[in-house]
Amino acid sequence: MIARLPWRISALSLVALLALLLGACGSAPAAQPGSAPATPTEAPAAIAPTEPPTAPAATPTPETPPLKVVATYSILGDFVQNVAGDLIELTTLVGPGGDAHTYEPTPQDSAALAEADLLVENGLMFESWIDDLYSASGSQATRVVVSERITPLAAPEEGHSHADEDPLAHACEHFADEPEPVAAGAAIPDDHTHYVVALTGGQGEVTLARDEDAEVSFFLGADVPFMLMAGGAPLAPEAREVVAEGCDAIAIVYRFDLAPGDYVLSFGPNAGDSIALVWEEAHTHAEGETHAEGETHAEGEEGHSHGEYDPHIWHDPINAMRMVETIRDALATADPANAAVYTANAATYLAELEELDSFVQEQVATLPEERRKLVTTHDTFGYFAARYGFEIVGTALGSLSTEVADPSAGELAELVEQIRASGVPAIFAENIANAALMEALAREAGVELAPPLYTDAIGEPGSEGATYLEMMRYNVTTIVTTLAG
Repeated sequence: MIARLPWRISALSLVALLALLLGACGSAPAAQPGSAPATPTEAPAAIAPTEPPTAPAATPTPETPPLKVVATYSILGDFVQNVAGDLIELTTLVGPGGDAHTYEPTPQDSAALAEADLLVENGLMFESWIDDLYSASGSQATRVVVSERITPLAAPEEGHSHADEDPLAHACEHFADEPEPVAAGAAIPDDHTHYVVALTGGQGEVTLARDEDAEVSFFLGADVPFMLMAGGAPLAPEAREVVAEGCDAIAIVYRFDLAPGDYVLSFGPNAGDSIALVWEEAHTHAEGETHAEGETHAEGEEGHSHGEYDPHIWHDPINAMRMVETIRDALATADPANAAVYTANAATYLAELEELDSFVQEQVATLPEERRKLVTTHDTFGYFAARYGFEIVGTALGSLSTEVADPSAGELAELVEQIRASGVPAIFAENIANAALMEALAREAGVELAPPLYTDAIGEPGSEGATYLEMMRYNVTTIVTTLAG
């Protein structure tokens, strides 16, 4: 009681003081009508509250800005949009109908990447320009490589047919092409090209630069003295074969295992006025590094080097599911507050992709196996063919990429023969490439040119392939209908 007494006295005193003040306020005289109100000479005293004040509401903070995501090409952009909906700000670099193989980035792309939180890319060297763009932009975006959970198919050997070929027969076809004259001392940069090198006094040299480790064969039109030199020193060939039969245009073949570097081809003495040759790369030795599942590439690394693996993974809907799962997990990690939404959206879309796979199987089942043969502009349907039992007869460009030069007359003649021998009723152009080459090929082979397929990009809004689901359904329907005859 003694300890509490001062508190009670203080409280009673405070109550008395408040009563006195309130009484004083109540006895103030009222203002008379028509008179001016009295002007206070000092501010009125503040009245102490009798109850604790309510805590002020927190000042609203600006809404957290949406995650900024860059997708390298339109199919990936469609996947990202299906998982993220309106929760992100999405930029797609190569839009509908665009060719990611030949794309040239713009300053706007660099600016978008510089501000991005995530960069979603295919990997497998599909976007050969992305490393340089990422470095030049100074971006700090996390790189999400959607092929990391997929076992890629090995790339077929460059050429128009996936079937095994006799290397001599293939080179012999090129000797029938219009020759490209080369002055002594000049370079012979392109393989599969028929060169005729001018010699002086029975001898001469040309140069060749290599940027990867590979086996290279030199087919000569005459058995003349020949040396391949690097750094001024002659190299010993892996093999030397005199051609006695099989091709009258080729007299001898030299094979070398060449590392990256600069080389000199020396002919003579006594080699005549000129020498005809073709050089061809047999296969690439270098193997890219693979990355553990779930790993992202933070410093512009790629899991595989170009030419080793087929990058067109999305043509198998099961692969598309793995790609979507990678996107879902990356978004949830970068934006955990919305992880549940990303997971729910992905689950819905994954179910649609599973239904798509069933639809494709049902459609393909109506087409006899002997009619499941494809000829397209470039080698993009390897995963589709592997999953649904198709044969790739050949491609006009003979490559996984559309970056290659136009095929020679000899290469096209070879493909025409393959088309005729296969018995296919039609060949297919693609939405990312000019159809003129395929039109000429169809005309020469005497087959139909089918409506173009959507391959490396979705179609424009409103088209039959405006989304991934629509493009896949359109493709399989067009293929089955056309090949059924």
